Amino acid sequence: MQSLQKTMFFTNEYLKQLRKKRATLLLLFLFPLCLIGLLVSLAAGLIIPAENSPIRVALVDEDETKESKLISSLLTETANGQNTIEIFPASAEEAGRLIDRNEISTSFTLPKNFTDDLYEGESVTIPMLGNPSRPIDSFITKQLVDSLARYIAAAQANILVINDYAKETPMPREERMEMMFEQFVDFTLFTLGKDKLLDEEVLKNSATSSPINYFVLSGWLIVFSVWLLSFYIVLADVESKSMAIRMKLFGVTVGQRVAGRLLVSLIVSSLLAGITFIIMIKLLQVEFFAIDMARFGLFALLYAFILLCGIALIDVVSASKRIGLFLQCFFVFSVILVSGALIPTLYFPQSFQDLLPYLFSPIALGWMMDLVLEGRNYANYTSLGIYSIIAFLVLWMSVSWKERWSR
Repeated sequence: MQSLQKTMFFTNEYLKQLRKKRATLLLLFLFPLCLIGLLVSLAAGLIIPAENSPIRVALVDEDETKESKLISSLLTETANGQNTIEIFPASAEEAGRLIDRNEISTSFTLPKNFTDDLYEGESVTIPMLGNPSRPIDSFITKQLVDSLARYIAAAQANILVINDYAKETPMPREERMEMMFEQFVDFTLFTLGKDKLLDEEVLKNSATSSPINYFVLSGWLIVFSVWLLSFYIVLADVESKSMAIRMKLFGVTVGQRVAGRLLVSLIVSSLLAGITFIIMIKLLQVEFFAIDMARFGLFALLYAFILLCGIALIDVVSASKRIGLFLQCFFVFSVILVSGALIPTLYFPQSFQDLLPYLFSPIALGWMMDLVLEGRNYANYTSLGIYSIIAFLVLWMSVSWKERWSR
């Protein structure tokens, strides 16, 4: 109880110190907004593709059966109604020449025996050739091809079930094959004829489909992170070495002082971030209800708590203030970078993208993007909750170790 009272006392004292530094508070509020606005505008200008420049993809049909021709024609017609991708038929040699001349992003092939493998239950592989000069377009096309492969696998499962039952009847083989083709046509028209394939995979890239909203929200997260770091640093500078020695003599622990800084930084930064977020939502004209605000706010608080625990941990273990400040700035910059706020994660190497689901900042920003841009009406806090507990325990053990070591 006494420890909690001391923590609340330091929290109140830190708030008083901030009130005295009005000029510093104004600078802390305006400087990140101006700096991050410039950085995000620069990144957006470099990353956002030019308008009216769809991704061009060549489709090579080596099987040349009525089933493969049906898929080719439907994909081509479906893509023609989109502004993001253009699919056109080509031979393998022509597709290779177009890639060498950097005129297309990717080509994929319906291989020989595609239809036979489909009807016989064999695994169907769709080879793909990417353009090394356009890795991002190639990756987006890979998502499309992966989606196509999943639809083909689902169609194959349905056709095989029907074929197995049909074999037990006296139906002639020609009639059975015709029935299987009809089922294939029905399923293909259902999955491709309503633009489901393209809408599900290609348009999911929020950085290019909603670039303004994406980078405004990313800029907000960067400003929030900078505020968290700045307020913690300002509060840490309030304490001198002589003051720390006197507080230690009065029985004040390192953990109580760190907890006070953490709480004040979290409260003040969250208030500023909440106000700017409400203004941002109004300017972007995003339909956001109270329950959506609560979900978003919880993700923001969990992200802020984990980030502050990392900043406080560096403060606790660092022997030098200068080294600690450098490590704290580097830590926050790394968190922002891997989150995808400055550069969308789609532009990261594929090997590094496999690690993103295990990092807290991409998880937090991903859910924030889903809530704001995709209108998600549910949320999963499990991962961030676990990371918050781990961050708190690591910080608590580090503070305990430092207090024992200082004795």
